[in-house]
Amino acid sequence: SKERFVMDEERLEKAMAALQGGDGNALADVYTLTSKGVFTFVLPILRDYQLAEDVMQDTYVSCYDNIKSYKLGTSARNWLLTIAKNSALSQLKKRNREVSFDFSEDFHPDGVYYLGDVDSPTITLANKVLAEDEFNIVMMYAIGEYKHKEIAEFLHMPLGTVTWKYANALKKLKKAIEDNKTEYERVKQLETN
Repeated sequence: SKERFVMDEERLEKAMAALQGGDGNALADVYTLTSKGVFTFVLPILRDYQLAEDVMQDTYVSCYDNIKSYKLGTSARNWLLTIAKNSALSQLKKRNREVSFDFSEDFHPDGVYYLGDVDSPTITLANKVLAEDEFNIVMMYAIGEYKHKEIAEFLHMPLGTVTWKYANALKKLKKAIEDNKTEYERVKQLETN
């Protein structure tokens, strides 16, 4: 229910404030309130249960180590997802694994992009052109196969905002891919002349 989410957000914010104040025990509350979401966010990216658990644990170690950089009153969930995303991408780079990234037929002729290491064009471009919340929404929808409603509940955003941010993110990414394709073709032509 909406009331429960509001209570959870207030509890999470109190835990983050306590953690910033030096109360290490508050990390348990942060973990309890967010670990399921963090795990289900990184699992589809990594496609490896054990590795996802490791990344989840690394996320909370990093949260504890970097708690002073968290701005109270902003989205703790998005902050944690950013840490989780960076850790997951680092693991992908180490393992150099290929993961399909399906944006549907309106995005690319064959509809499939590949994420391997962090240097893969699509993920690099997404990291460059999308805001953190847009990136998280796209990853959760495209890779995690969450419905917009589920993403809205997890991120505590209105459904309309999630839908709008997703559509906007796809437009940004599509334009960036088209711009990069044009640039790639221009450079290729210069190399052959």
